[in-house]
Amino acid sequence: MLRATRVLFSSGNLVSKNLNASAVLHRSSPSDTVNPAELFGSAKKAVLIGVPGAFTPGCSKSHVPGYLKHYDELKSKGIDLIGCVSVNDAFVMDAWGKDLKVENKITMLADPQGSFVKDLGLDFDASAALGGVRSKRFALVLENGKITKAFVEPNNTGLSVSLAENVLKEL
Repeated sequence: MLRATRVLFSSGNLVSKNLNASAVLHRSSPSDTVNPAELFGSAKKAVLIGVPGAFTPGCSKSHVPGYLKHYDELKSKGIDLIGCVSVNDAFVMDAWGKDLKVENKITMLADPQGSFVKDLGLDFDASAALGGVRSKRFALVLENGKITKAFVEPNNTGLSVSLAENVLKEL
């Protein structure tokens, strides 16, 4: 059952938290920067998914493609923006977005040093497998820039809690 596996952070921890107004993420190049608080604050309702790494099997075959598959359903539930963040550089995220054919459906966002996910408490040490700190796999629902729901994989990288189907059930 979804409620038994979903990790919702308590109020004041992640749910109800505003995104850091001084954070910087990158889109297609290091000079193409965006403030996530402004980006997601401009959307009435948004989903931000976090992935451990671009081009990794779970992220490329299941997690992001699930959001593409359910794009129309998410839009019909009022989602204005879908973003995907990973601790990778902007060039990798841009190439991965092109490879996945996200087009204008998902905004690919690079967090090169992991500072954005660390600020959210959604980072973990993946040195053994991925060479350093990475993003936990998660999905956040945001309304006017404020986190209202959080779906965080309990083991950091699994593919159960943060899938598009589970987010849709809670919208």
